[in-house]
Amino acid sequence: MRRFKLRMKKRVYKLDKNRWLLKNQPDLQYFEDKLLYSMPETLQQVAQGKSLARFGDGEIILMDGDDIDFQKSDPALAMELENILKNQDEKLLVCLPTMLTACDDYEVNWWLKFWYVRWKDLKHKLSLEHAYGHSMVTRPDFFIMYPEQAVQAWKSIWQNRKAVLITGEGSKLNLEHMLFDNVSARQIIYSKATNAYAEVDRIITEVRNTAEQNSLILIALGPTGTVLAKRFSDIGYQALDIGHITSSYDAAFQQQSV
Repeated sequence: MRRFKLRMKKRVYKLDKNRWLLKNQPDLQYFEDKLLYSMPETLQQVAQGKSLARFGDGEIILMDGDDIDFQKSDPALAMELENILKNQDEKLLVCLPTMLTACDDYEVNWWLKFWYVRWKDLKHKLSLEHAYGHSMVTRPDFFIMYPEQAVQAWKSIWQNRKAVLITGEGSKLNLEHMLFDNVSARQIIYSKATNAYAEVDRIITEVRNTAEQNSLILIALGPTGTVLAKRFSDIGYQALDIGHITSSYDAAFQQQSV
């Protein structure tokens, strides 16, 4: 499970946690209740043909100008992510992670620590004029909280469609997983696993040269996946930033079987 350094002192977090929550919980609660689609609602939007660009901890950290494990900070990437966050394109659903609700106490506490560090900067970058999708639709949370519904919702989106997967070299995500047993055809395009943002133009050119317009573009490429989802949407493809959805599926159902 991807988790990046929160860049804070644990002792200070414990000292200030209650005070910070008292001050910020109304904003967080308003966003989650009023401006964040539920996970099933997010998939309903995708089923209607929208592309999906997800923001998680890594994308938010990069917007703040910090590195993550597999992508160095880049002013151009930070600006592109910020522009996507304010997206006004009706063909693209931009997603953000949970604010206060997750599948278990560990996840809730992890995200509260994350927002303790990052919420102040992020909230000024948000567009509060429209709703955001829920980034957790590709994470174990969705499969744990809505097991059968989650599986069927995802599989219905690529039913009998050609799937083009864009992922990093050595990725564990593959199109042979049972989640994809109903696609009509499969194609994989690889990028380098680190600092993939440098390959955006090459990837787009390869897709345009090899994939028909009605192909479904599936992307598992970290923050570069967020960028590619927007760019492919702009040129008429339906593109879904699905992250490592198969690992999330496996983790959720293994946990349920214990």
